[in-house]
Amino acid sequence: MQRIGFIGIGLMGSHMARHLLEAGHTLTVWNRTKDKAAALVSAGAQWAESPKLVAESADVVLTMVTDSKASEEVICGPAGVLEGARDGLILIDMGSIAPEMSRSIAGRAGERGVHMLDAPVTGNPKVAEAGKLGIMIGGPQEVFDACLPIFEVLAAKIVHVGEKNGMGTTLKLINNLILGVAIEAVSEAMVLSAKAGIDPQKVIDITSVGGARTGAMETRGPRMIKRDFSPGFSTDNMYKDLSSAIDLAAEFGVSLPATTISWDILRSAKARGLGKMDSCCVMTVLEELAQTRVSGAEKS
Repeated sequence: MQRIGFIGIGLMGSHMARHLLEAGHTLTVWNRTKDKAAALVSAGAQWAESPKLVAESADVVLTMVTDSKASEEVICGPAGVLEGARDGLILIDMGSIAPEMSRSIAGRAGERGVHMLDAPVTGNPKVAEAGKLGIMIGGPQEVFDACLPIFEVLAAKIVHVGEKNGMGTTLKLINNLILGVAIEAVSEAMVLSAKAGIDPQKVIDITSVGGARTGAMETRGPRMIKRDFSPGFSTDNMYKDLSSAIDLAAEFGVSLPATTISWDILRSAKARGLGKMDSCCVMTVLEELAQTRVSGAEKS
C-alpha cells in the first residue's frame, strides 16, 4: 500500500479520502478548516499542519480544492506541496480548474521532479460516498498506470483522456457544459409546466423513458419540486466552469449559444445571493420571470 496525502476535506474530498483510508493506504490529510478532518483523523488518518508537510510524508498527493486559485495556492504557494516535494513524488490534482492552470502547475511541478496528473471528477457527494465517481485524467501514460489502483478505489468510470496535462480538466469542462445546459433545460420545463397547469411531477414521470430522459431531470427534478436547493454542485462552481468552457470555446473558435444562455441565468442567480445553493436554483430566476411557482401550491 502507498503513502497517500489528501488535501481538501470538503463535501467530495471527505468521502474520497475515507475510501483510500479504508483501502489500507497510509493517509495524511490537510484542510483549511481542521475540524472537517476530525472524523478521518479519528479513523486513523494523520493530520499535517500544511500541504508541505503532507508532501513530505507521502508518495502520492491528491488535491481536491475549489478552483484554480486554490489549487495553485496549496500546490505552488508558501508551505505548498512543491515545497515539501522530493524527486519522484506524484501529484494528482482532482479539482475542477482551468486547463491552462493545470498545464502551468504541471510545468512548475516538473521543474521539481514531480509527476502530475489532472484528474477532475464527475458525480455528487452521494456518488463519492459510494465510490462510484467518474474520473477524467490527463498526463503521462506511465504515471496514469502507476496511479490506476488509486483511481479504482474511487471510481466506477475511469477515462485516460491523453498524455498532455490539461486534457482531463478540458474534458471536465465539456462534461459540465452538458450538465449546466441540461439543468437549465429542466428548470425551463418545470416552470413552463407549472405555468401551464401541469403537475411538474408528471414531467419527471414521462421523461423517465424516451429520448428526453436525462440525469439532470432524475437528480434535480425532484429537488426542484421540493425546493431543495441545498448545495451539491453549487451555482458558484457551475458558473465558474461554464465561464471556463466559454473561454475555451473562444480559444478554439467554437460558438456555444446554449451554454452562454445558461451561464447568464447562473449569473442572475448569483446576483440574487444564491451562489452557495445548488445550481438547480436557477429555476427560481425563471419562476420570477414567469411569475409562477413550481411547488404546485401557487400555480398561475
